[in-house]
Amino acid sequence: MILFWLSLSFIAGIIVGAAQPSVLEWTFIVVAAVLFVLFSPRRFLDKIIAELSQSQPPFSFNFLIPLFLFFGAFYYQARQPNIDAFHIAFYNDRSYDLLISGALAEPPDYRDSYTNLILDVEAIDSGDGDFPVSGQLLARVNPNEKYEYGERVRLRGQLKTPPENEEFSYRDYLARQGIHSYMTSAEVTRLPGKSGTWYYQLIYAFKERLVAATYKIYPDPEASLLAGILFGVDTGLPQKLQKAFKDTGTAHIIAISGFNIAIIADIFFKLFQWLFKRERLGATLAVISIFLYAILVGGDPAVMRAAIMGSFSLFAKQVGRRNDGMNMLALVAAIMAAFNPLILWDVGFQLSFLATLGLILYADPLSNFTARVFEKIAKRENSPLVAFVNENVMLTLAAQLMTIPIMLYYFHRLSLSSFVANPFILPVQPAVMILGGLAVLVSLVAPPLGQLLAWVAWPFSAYTIRVVELFGSIPNGSIPVGNVPLWIIYTMYISLLFLTFNGAALKNWILAAASRLRSAALALSFVSAFICLIIAWSAAARVGDGKLHLVFFDVGSADAILIQTPEGRNVLINGGESATKLSDELGRRLPFFSRKLDWLVVASADDNQLTALPRIAELYQPQSVLWSGNVQASFSARRLNEYLTENEIPVVRAETGQRLDLGGGAFIQIAATNQRGSVLLVEDGNFRALLPLGVDATTFEELEFGNAIGKADVLLLANSGYAPSNPPDLWKNLDPQLVVLDVAADDSFGMPSPETLDALKGYTLLRTDRNGWIDVSVDGAEMQVRAEREESEASPSTTQKIYDTIRNFMRRVYRKLLRTFS
Repeated sequence: MILFWLSLSFIAGIIVGAAQPSVLEWTFIVVAAVLFVLFSPRRFLDKIIAELSQSQPPFSFNFLIPLFLFFGAFYYQARQPNIDAFHIAFYNDRSYDLLISGALAEPPDYRDSYTNLILDVEAIDSGDGDFPVSGQLLARVNPNEKYEYGERVRLRGQLKTPPENEEFSYRDYLARQGIHSYMTSAEVTRLPGKSGTWYYQLIYAFKERLVAATYKIYPDPEASLLAGILFGVDTGLPQKLQKAFKDTGTAHIIAISGFNIAIIADIFFKLFQWLFKRERLGATLAVISIFLYAILVGGDPAVMRAAIMGSFSLFAKQVGRRNDGMNMLALVAAIMAAFNPLILWDVGFQLSFLATLGLILYADPLSNFTARVFEKIAKRENSPLVAFVNENVMLTLAAQLMTIPIMLYYFHRLSLSSFVANPFILPVQPAVMILGGLAVLVSLVAPPLGQLLAWVAWPFSAYTIRVVELFGSIPNGSIPVGNVPLWIIYTMYISLLFLTFNGAALKNWILAAASRLRSAALALSFVSAFICLIIAWSAAARVGDGKLHLVFFDVGSADAILIQTPEGRNVLINGGESATKLSDELGRRLPFFSRKLDWLVVASADDNQLTALPRIAELYQPQSVLWSGNVQASFSARRLNEYLTENEIPVVRAETGQRLDLGGGAFIQIAATNQRGSVLLVEDGNFRALLPLGVDATTFEELEFGNAIGKADVLLLANSGYAPSNPPDLWKNLDPQLVVLDVAADDSFGMPSPETLDALKGYTLLRTDRNGWIDVSVDGAEMQVRAEREESEASPSTTQKIYDTIRNFMRRVYRKLLRTFS
């Protein structure tokens, strides 16, 4: 195990160098190294060389162990950046703005409320002209602007040292990427010319086309899931869904991780082995495919790390001997540490390393154990059920055995549902990746055919999301454990490795327990099959069911309202600040085969009401727009207006008294207009809903505080419950059956106002921060109200949740088919 010990020594040296030991500590290390060379009880290197040369080696190679240890320590120190006047970090924490010029080192990272830019710095101007400096910085700039890799820009703002606290060190996180400066708010000026390498420009441009094609042929949240799985772009998933993936221990499928690629590598290997009937050739082609895939998605360090780890885990598994696999694993870790010593402290690297180690140590023993158990139960060998369990349960368990302790340490929770959720979603991941990726690629050259393939691939990604959401909703599926001391983590790993390498005793214990596990394994198989049958009834978004729906989305302290008519029309009113949340909600409710908005109604020109719409309009393009308020009132209003003009989407200016026909006798009427927006009145038969989205100081006086409207069944509070915008006389005159409040749980302005809540006592109030989305449906005579979360003292049981899930799935399947074929 020459490579293993030398690689381990180099890695240990890096850790020692990072600790910056004192003179006394270095003396202890040197003495220990000398003792190791002189009195090593196992001359394993001498023995291996003697076997190779058929003679005694002329000298001992044990001295290489401490040599690599010292080399690793000095290498770490030599790789640390020299922060001087020629490095950008030298100018951190100044109390004045700086002008910094450079080129984008990576494609921009678009978020809901900001965009992250990583800049290769070329020069800095503190008031005396440009001064050449080097290094990278991370800058946060305004959203809704598009940037490209290699584009030259000039930033204006204050440089900061990245922050850190007891829970998380953003400074260390960025330092591992070579970034030591942070600009929290920057003004951007575009400069002429471009930088960067031509091949990365081609790769990033192709990746951007692939991601755009993904969102074009798939609805959200399936589009965001596939963007994460296929191309490593997981920023489109809403926080709620990301939390469900984390709580169920399935987050590894939405990021290109070592564990994920290790499973994909195994799929590639089996495919090529079946095609060419040769294991070694199959493994080689699988590795080539993995690296081609890594380059396709951008080839950034995180992806290449995952590709290397996944490739070595594939070879380690095929070699068949544990020591050879561990040799390769230690070698690749040392190589990656040589490129970036700080990677040893990266959580993703540690999880990838330990997951791969788990596959090397436990995949074969667990698979053999499963085969023996099923052989005794079914009285037959090589059962397809054995292969299925091994591929989707035992491989996952093998990786989880080594990653659970470190996940407890970093994430402070234990996911019990991960042991159940993974077997349900892993079998469909090959279909998600292969069919989903094929549809995206084909759509670039033949859009209709790509869309057809997307319809075939969509159920697999939809199934993945629905299963994760189901298991994520189970009470106590993820148990908080608090801060776990580091000594407990060390104890867990030492105990686990001790049991692992004490093979005889562990084998006897497993054989003794096997007889007791037979009945349990059989019962578990039946239960799993039953649950799998239930979960298979997954469906996509809510669609029309012969009723008029008003859906108030949970998008924070802003308004986003979707109106769905019995005839299948879809009208979106405003959008809120979060494009991720809005896209997720729309993707779940709009028909899969017709992702469009018949009308977009801009009822308020405030920035927080429209921030999400410029990006959403690209995914769900409106056929027409009804606009209230000043188009120049905010940055988001201007950006949206520019998009509508560029794409020649007709815009109708709203006027008081104007009606928008929804079909079937339903309509939206403009009750009042002003520079900020308008007040909308939705009517369908006897049903009436008042939506004061854009109000000013005189709006309600013009409406005679509701007397000019008459009675209303539903009233939306204006401006997230701000008291001056919601006079109590309004709802006294309207006498609504339901009052809706769109507000964020952590509203920065403290909304809703306490005076508003006091005045609403005695009225039925639903809030998006507590109830989630709120769906009001009417058939012209009867009104029904549903909410994502019902406020009650007793939460529904797991059985009731599963029953409700099945019922909702069946309803959605029926509605989707009805909407599609009508």
